[in-house]
Amino acid sequence: MSAPLFVGGALAVLLLISLVAGVSAFLAYQVASNAAPAEPIADTNAAGSAVLAEQSATATEEPEPTATDTLAPTPTAEVVILPTVTPVADTTTMALAPKAGNVSWWSSNSMPRGYTNDSFLYAGSLQDDTYISAIRFDISRVPRGAEIFKAQLKLTGLREDRLVADPNTIWWVEVMAEEALEKLAGADFMTVFSAPSSITLAPIRTDELAKDQVNVLEFEALDRAWLEQRLLNGDKWIIVRIKATTQGVETRFGWDSGQGPETTGHPPELLLTLGPPPPTPPPIPTKPVIVATATPVPENPMTVVALNETATYVATAVGTYTPIPFQMVTPTPFPANLETVQAVAFALELPAVVPDTPTPGNDATATFVSAIATAVAQTTGTYTPVPTGYVTPILIYPSPPAESILTVVARETAAAAAALRETPTPVPFNAVFGEYVVATPTPENVLTAAVVVAQATADAEANGTPRPTPWNWIVITPTPLPVEPTATPTAIIEALSLTPTITPTPQPLASLDQIMPGLRNHILFKTTRNGVEEIFALDLATNQLSRINDSRVYPMAREQLTRSPDGRATVIVEADDTGVRQIKISFADSGERRRITTFPPKVRGADQISYDPAWSPTGNLIAFVTNNTGNDEIFTIDPEGQVLTQLTFNRTEWDKHPSWSPDGSQIVFFSNRDTSLRRLWIMNADGSEQREISSLGQPGPANPDYEDWDPVWVR
Repeated sequence: MSAPLFVGGALAVLLLISLVAGVSAFLAYQVASNAAPAEPIADTNAAGSAVLAEQSATATEEPEPTATDTLAPTPTAEVVILPTVTPVADTTTMALAPKAGNVSWWSSNSMPRGYTNDSFLYAGSLQDDTYISAIRFDISRVPRGAEIFKAQLKLTGLREDRLVADPNTIWWVEVMAEEALEKLAGADFMTVFSAPSSITLAPIRTDELAKDQVNVLEFEALDRAWLEQRLLNGDKWIIVRIKATTQGVETRFGWDSGQGPETTGHPPELLLTLGPPPPTPPPIPTKPVIVATATPVPENPMTVVALNETATYVATAVGTYTPIPFQMVTPTPFPANLETVQAVAFALELPAVVPDTPTPGNDATATFVSAIATAVAQTTGTYTPVPTGYVTPILIYPSPPAESILTVVARETAAAAAALRETPTPVPFNAVFGEYVVATPTPENVLTAAVVVAQATADAEANGTPRPTPWNWIVITPTPLPVEPTATPTAIIEALSLTPTITPTPQPLASLDQIMPGLRNHILFKTTRNGVEEIFALDLATNQLSRINDSRVYPMAREQLTRSPDGRATVIVEADDTGVRQIKISFADSGERRRITTFPPKVRGADQISYDPAWSPTGNLIAFVTNNTGNDEIFTIDPEGQVLTQLTFNRTEWDKHPSWSPDGSQIVFFSNRDTSLRRLWIMNADGSEQREISSLGQPGPANPDYEDWDPVWVR
C-alpha cells in the first residue's frame, strides 16, 4: 500500500468517528433537555423572570426517543397573560328604610288584621298563634335601568324574651313583588301568609338571633336580576315577609321595625350598590288588566238575603269565592274623563277630541304662554299639531251635590218618572261628564298661607308635583248658612279671673258660625276647675282660659268632630254582627254604612269596643279610641280602612276623646297619666311629642283636684 492511500484512509476514518461522536452528543443533550428542564438562571429583570417561570410551568414530559424516532425541534412555551380585574367605577349606594305605615306583624288568632307601626316585627309560634311580619320598601327612587352590583337586607334584633334555643327552628325571609300583596296595611293574616313570594333569601338559624344582633342577608345574582326587572317594569314597592318553621316549638323573636316607642332606631334596611343609570330610562311596559262587570247592587232586602244564602252554600259545598284580582277593573257606562273620551274616539276612528286653548286675557298672559311654548320646544320638541277636522269636548253638568237625603230621594223619583215617559237622549261621543269638587278654602291669614305652602312643597318633594286639575272638574264653593240676628246677644266668651263668678243664663244661639271668629282654633273642654262642671276654652297661643256661658256652644262644636271635610259623610260607632262596636262611615247621599275597623270580639278574654271617632280636617285620617291592645288607646285609620296606626302606648293608663287641630297637624285628647286625674294632653298627628297642657291654662284652678276632659278643637 502506498503512503498517500494510507493517509487518505486514516483521514476518512477519523472524519467518520468525529461525525458519530457529534451525533451522539446531540442526542444526549436532547434527551437531557426533555427529561429534566434546566433551572432558570436568576435574573434581576422581573419580566424575564416571569417568562422563565411561565416556560417552566408549561413544559411537559416527553418519552425518551428510540432509535426509530424522528427528531423534531423543541416546542417553545406559550406565555399566558391573565386579565386584571378592574373595580367598578361610578357606583352609588342607596339605603332604603320603610316609611310609617309600612311595617306590620300579624298573628293567626289574636291579631289577624295586623298591627301597624309597632316597634317589633314578630315571627314564630306561641300558644297556637302563628306570627308573621312584613316590610314594604319604597323603590321608586332607585334609577330604572341601573345595574345592581350588590343588594343586602339588614334586620336588627330587638326582643328575645320568648326565643327558645332550638336548632331545628328556621326563620325564613322572603321577597314579594308589589302585585303579590297590593296593600300591606289592612291586610289580614291569611292574605299576607299565603301571598306568593319570588325570592327566598338565606335562612336564619336560632343561634344567629339575639337582641341588637344584625342579620345581613345577601341577594344573589339571580335575586338582583329579579329586582332589576321589577324596576324596569315600573314597580314602586317590594315586600319582605318574615316567617318561621318551628316544628311545634313555642318560640318567637322580634326584630326592630324602626317605629313605635320601643325602637332603638335601627329599622330594616335595604342596601343597594348601583351602577350609573342609562342616559334615557327604558319605557315602562303596559300592564294587562282584567275587565269585569261589577256586581249590581241588590234591589231589595229579599235579594240581599238570597245572595247571602247562596254565598254560604257555595262556601260550604265548594269553598269560598276566588278573591277579586288586584288588576281587575270595572267598566263605567260613560267615560270618566277627557283622556278616555279621546281614546274611545281614536279607537272608533271618530274625529279627534281636542279642547280649545283659551285666548290669553292680556299681553302679559300671552307673553307667558309664548315663553312656555318656546321652552317646551327647546327641551322636548314642538307641540303635536292639532289634527284637521277635530271637535271640542262637551262638558255635561251633573246635578249639584244634594244637601240632604230627601233631595236624593226626590231626584231619583223624578228621574224614574222621566224614564217611563220618554226615551233618554243619546250622549254624544265627545261628551264628558263633570265632577263636582269642593274648593280649597282660602287661608285666613299669612301664617295659614305659609303652612299651606310648606305642606304643598313637602308633598311635591316626597311624591312629585301634583297632577294638573282634570278638565271635567267643576269647582264649587259651599255657601255658608245665613246668620239670624239675635235681639240682644249675651257675651259668649267670658274672661276668667281668679275669683269664680256665677254663670249667667244662656241665650238662644242661631248658629255656631256666629261665634266662630271668637272661638276658632280654641280648645273647648269640660272641667271642674271651679268645683262644678263647666265648659272652658283654652287659647294655646296665649294659654288664656275663658268660660263658655252658652250651653249650646259645646254640643254644636262637637258635631264637627265626626263630619268629613266635604260634609258628605259622617263617622259613627255601630256594632257589627258579632256585637263588637266598630267604626263605620255613614254616607248622607246613599244612606250606605261602611265598616272600616275589623277588631275581633275578644282579645285576651276581654270584650272589644271602639269609640270617640274624629275625622281629620284634611280628610285622610280618622282618629278613634279602642281597647284592642288591653288599654284604651288612640289609633288612626284611613277612610278606606287600610292603614291602621297606634298613636298612644300605655301600660295601665288610658287616653280618650281625640280632636284634630284645624290644620290637621295635631291632636288634643284627655288622659289619666301621671296624676290619675283626667287632664288635657296634645300630640302631633303621628303620635310624637306627647305633652300635658292642662297645667298651662291661666288663671290657675280654684280646685286643686280639678279634672279636664272631652276636648274639642274648634275649626
